[in-house]
Amino acid sequence: MAPKPKKRAIASCEGEGGGCSESKSMIDRLSDLPDQVAHHILSFLTVMDLVRVCCVSKRWRELSLSAPCLNFDEIPSGCRSTCRNRLQLMTYLERYLFHRGGNKIQSFRVNWERHYMDENETVCICASEHYRLITWINSAVRCNVEVLDLKMTLYDPEEAPFPSSVFLCGTLRSLAVDMNFTLLRTPSFGFSSNLTKLELKDVVIEDDRFFKWVSCSCKFIEELHLDQVRGIITISIESSSLKILRFFDVFNTSHLSISGEKLEDIVVGWYVESPSNSSLNICAPNLRCLSWSGKLMNHLTLGKFRHLEAAVLRLRPDENELDKVYEVLCSLCKVRALMLDEATIKVPFSKGSMRAPIYNIHCLTMDIGSITDELVPAIVSLFRGLPNMYILCIQSKTPLDNPQSNTSGFDMGYWKLQNLAFIDQLKVVSIELCNDSNAIDLARYILECAQNLLQMIVIYPPQDSEIVTRKLKESKIASGATVVFREKEKRG
Repeated sequence: MAPKPKKRAIASCEGEGGGCSESKSMIDRLSDLPDQVAHHILSFLTVMDLVRVCCVSKRWRELSLSAPCLNFDEIPSGCRSTCRNRLQLMTYLERYLFHRGGNKIQSFRVNWERHYMDENETVCICASEHYRLITWINSAVRCNVEVLDLKMTLYDPEEAPFPSSVFLCGTLRSLAVDMNFTLLRTPSFGFSSNLTKLELKDVVIEDDRFFKWVSCSCKFIEELHLDQVRGIITISIESSSLKILRFFDVFNTSHLSISGEKLEDIVVGWYVESPSNSSLNICAPNLRCLSWSGKLMNHLTLGKFRHLEAAVLRLRPDENELDKVYEVLCSLCKVRALMLDEATIKVPFSKGSMRAPIYNIHCLTMDIGSITDELVPAIVSLFRGLPNMYILCIQSKTPLDNPQSNTSGFDMGYWKLQNLAFIDQLKVVSIELCNDSNAIDLARYILECAQNLLQMIVIYPPQDSEIVTRKLKESKIASGATVVFREKEKRG
């Protein structure tokens, strides 16, 4: 038999003339919710709110102390403004953790920044926070945490390494560590981790055995994010379960080797100090998406990505690196959607000598500045190798200095003389325009020559509204395409 709702308060009222009264029962429906539903509601609260909930009733105290999701990441700044406030806050939070006992913690998120003294303080006594924060982490591990998200700015990260108990936690599924270059030591190879997601940012790896541990002991890992990882120059990962890799680095790592049959999504943002002494090796035969930003390495091994669907290249090739660019593009021979930035277009295609084997591309996005006279021949050369393209997107940025300079050397007649094969396939175009004659004439060429065009979206800055719309409306549209004009939104 279901328990009756609890009556929390009785209110009475008397009508005018006396003798008439009635009582109304107020029912606490929240206390009658199943624990699972109540805990879901509490998961949206910060730890400060959870502590306050303890004061509502005995029932809500029990629910608060057994809440599986703890968020130590939205604490008012006033509570951490002075040494005294911070010490009181830490004691406050530690008392809450103590009263929780061994109740399971499903998710534990901490965002804790170190204390910076203001002008009224002469001595800071917060240096011991490091050890107290480590105690919080160990408490979560003892409570069989599943999701651990740690963003901490410590006073002296060299004082104590990251607690090894975290990597030995059998219930842990997701771990994110951002701890201003705290040392991570290699866990025991004898323990098989159940991690499915690992994110490391601004940490120091003790030696290259750490990523060997990831390869050998993390049998279920599917996502790996590495951002400014220091301490080693070679990262080598070979995983049979990894699906997503994110790697961002500036001048720390020299050699990166990634291998995985299930890898589907790779993002690399890598700016090496010495490209001639660096190497990149990717073996991912089932890769679907690739994004690569940075310098080209002297030693590249990419293979053929035969299942690749989308790729983004924001490279910085030198003029003597045409062979490397060609090698990269050969690896993308099966890609359907490709985004290139201006530098990746300009260097290899400017002389018209490169005919990259990327003729299967259906959708091309160019992220460029203005279409300058120097860039036009490279764009033409690129277009020649894309006979099957039917979606074109041109994203441009108005230059800060003299936006109309060097952008008027190629009119619509020039484009018509190129006899570009893709023009007969083109169906959808999105182009950002300003008062740039080269870009406007390219748009007019498409409108007047693309027989199968269905739609063109023209995006323009407010100050160029009149000239852009006037010139394009003068064009004789070859098909029944719809032209949509949109004002460009300001980027904050």
